[in-house]
Amino acid sequence: MQELKMHLKKMSELNYNLLMSNIIIHSKIDEKDKQILLWCLQDRDRNYVRLNDNEQVYENIKKYLSLLRPLALPLENLVRVGGFNDGGYVMFNALSAGGGGGGALSLGVSEFSPWDLEMANLGFKVVEYDGSIEKCPYKHPNIIFNKLFIGATNDESAITLNEALRKNNFDKTKNNILQCDIENCEWEMLENIDMSLLSEYFSQVIFEFHGMNPEERDGFALRSELLSRLNEHFVPIHTHLNNHGKIFYSKGLFFSTTLEVSYLRKDLAKPYLSFGYRDEGNLKGFDSPTFLPNPEIPLRFVKENNG
Repeated sequence: MQELKMHLKKMSELNYNLLMSNIIIHSKIDEKDKQILLWCLQDRDRNYVRLNDNEQVYENIKKYLSLLRPLALPLENLVRVGGFNDGGYVMFNALSAGGGGGGALSLGVSEFSPWDLEMANLGFKVVEYDGSIEKCPYKHPNIIFNKLFIGATNDESAITLNEALRKNNFDKTKNNILQCDIENCEWEMLENIDMSLLSEYFSQVIFEFHGMNPEERDGFALRSELLSRLNEHFVPIHTHLNNHGKIFYSKGLFFSTTLEVSYLRKDLAKPYLSFGYRDEGNLKGFDSPTFLPNPEIPLRFVKENNG
């Protein structure tokens, strides 16, 4: 029975690849974009390619990208922490801004969290929350692990973000940084917190956003509203499309349901607003494929009339 299931799975993958290959090859799109989309089909379990030129889907992708379009900071103002590939993030390169080294709140740890380790080595007190593992993968005096999920209520298995902030006594005058990769639970967390509270505690916030499917009407409405609220207090400074999961292509724009986005608090970003916003990514020397066997996904923005 197991062999039959494996055989059926392989046949399904083959049929999907043949179908999508034909659709991509015969579509009137840029040849380089065709090549990237075809490369994405090499690993069917990790990538699911969608070509969709429906006007509403295209507008949803444009809206998402406009909300996530990063400030065009000079590259010397950026740094990558946590190494390349999955687990590393591009940040504002003034880790002492806001009163010196402070705390790092890491939500979602897993068995491999190089960002946490490097931040601890930089002198930050790293407070971790993850209920899915038994202990922190690293032994470091600056890392404090809590076997709890971030949730909407406080109970034996979960803690709210409000309570985590209160319990850990983060010094608001310091350069505190939030890193959040909690597998689609970030939206519920953002729904249940006052965004201004994030700006009180953190100079930078880093999210791995999940579930950003531009074909979902209700999901798009909720997520775009939350991103707009976040942008009232923070400015995106780096955006990266994860090269696994659902990959969308619509009228020359690539999109992924999973993205890494780094933000800088508005008051700290103010001196750099005159640089404007990026027209495209990725950033050489900073970005790399999240999953090495898959190609990097181009990041492009539609430049509006107001720049």
